[in-house]
Amino acid sequence: AATPHKKPPANEPAESPVVIPSARQIVSIGSATDSYAFTFHEEELNAILSKIPPGWKVSVVSVVGAFRTGKSFLLSWFLRYLERHCVKKGGSSIACADGEATDKEWYERVQTLNQHEGSFDWRGGTARNTTGMWMWSDPYFLPRSSGEDVAVLLVDTQGMFDHETTVGLTAAIFGLSTLLSSYQIYNVDKRIQEDNLQQLALFSEYGRMAFEAEEKAAAMGVIEAEETAENKAEETSANAVKKVALGKEPFQRIDFLVRDWQNFDTEDETDIASMEQEMSEYLEHVLAERTASDLKETREQIHSCFKEVGCFMMTHPGFAVIKNKYEGDVSKIDSLFLRLLARYCERVFSSGRLQPKTVRGRELSAVELGTYIKSYALMFEEIGAHFPKAETLLE
Repeated sequence: AATPHKKPPANEPAESPVVIPSARQIVSIGSATDSYAFTFHEEELNAILSKIPPGWKVSVVSVVGAFRTGKSFLLSWFLRYLERHCVKKGGSSIACADGEATDKEWYERVQTLNQHEGSFDWRGGTARNTTGMWMWSDPYFLPRSSGEDVAVLLVDTQGMFDHETTVGLTAAIFGLSTLLSSYQIYNVDKRIQEDNLQQLALFSEYGRMAFEAEEKAAAMGVIEAEETAENKAEETSANAVKKVALGKEPFQRIDFLVRDWQNFDTEDETDIASMEQEMSEYLEHVLAERTASDLKETREQIHSCFKEVGCFMMTHPGFAVIKNKYEGDVSKIDSLFLRLLARYCERVFSSGRLQPKTVRGRELSAVELGTYIKSYALMFEEIGAHFPKAETLLE
């Protein structure tokens, strides 16, 4: 006879279902009545922030850029790096630092980016994949050079210029990403073009307009200011130049991450240091002062918004990766791409470079960050697609 299923004793608690980490949507685009509605999901954000101990500072790393340029793929690699190098993961008391004894590099031990095993939602092909804004469900805790640990949150954003999203919504997504990030990564294809700079200058100005509309608020971001983002659109480029002189950049760091770069002079594929030197020289050339007024003002605008601007370049990952049927087999990824990827992970998450989110010089805790994000997300939600005309900002 079959053995009957035994129930656990009454005094033993039932096992909790295993919650698999995943990306959680904190901003969605579109509703049943308005296909362009901007909706903030506060409960999703609070569930993530609740995993960070009280008083701990928080670093937010986000990726923005055109659609279908590998943002979610990059963030999935960030997850693999953090799994190997963090002190512990949010929601768990178990340390996640890598204790595996092997001579292999961390990325050589990753066999797949299979999305069932914990990844941001990515896929090959040309169709749009990510919509709105997504934050990883678990924070990762990393050491800082100051001796304290910092909680790291990863944020993915809807791709820009997908033929479906209005300029106003694109500005809202980019602007909110800029406002909440301590380290923002602007994904660009093959080279930094002048339109990339103009888009960054424009959309970061939307973020700064929102920031300055809240200047009367407390450091945690409680809404008190009466001026709206539309009122701020009347500022002229002379004001922007004045702000450069004041040195009060509202945002921390942005990197141009150039994908599918083809022009390294260095022939030795193991000489990453020489490649990094080329990257620095390239950025210096791109951001060098120009005599033409529009080119000059674009660069001044960027420098007036960000305390630090960096650049990194990665080669093509291999043609197998961009096919629709690709499912994450790491063995099919180009070896130079993997080496550059590993170096970039080290740069972004190094203890000396990784900084908490700061507002007016104050490092934010998880509770303060939540209040701060909520205030701006609700502002963008209220404005919706009715953003100021772009030409009034950077004439």
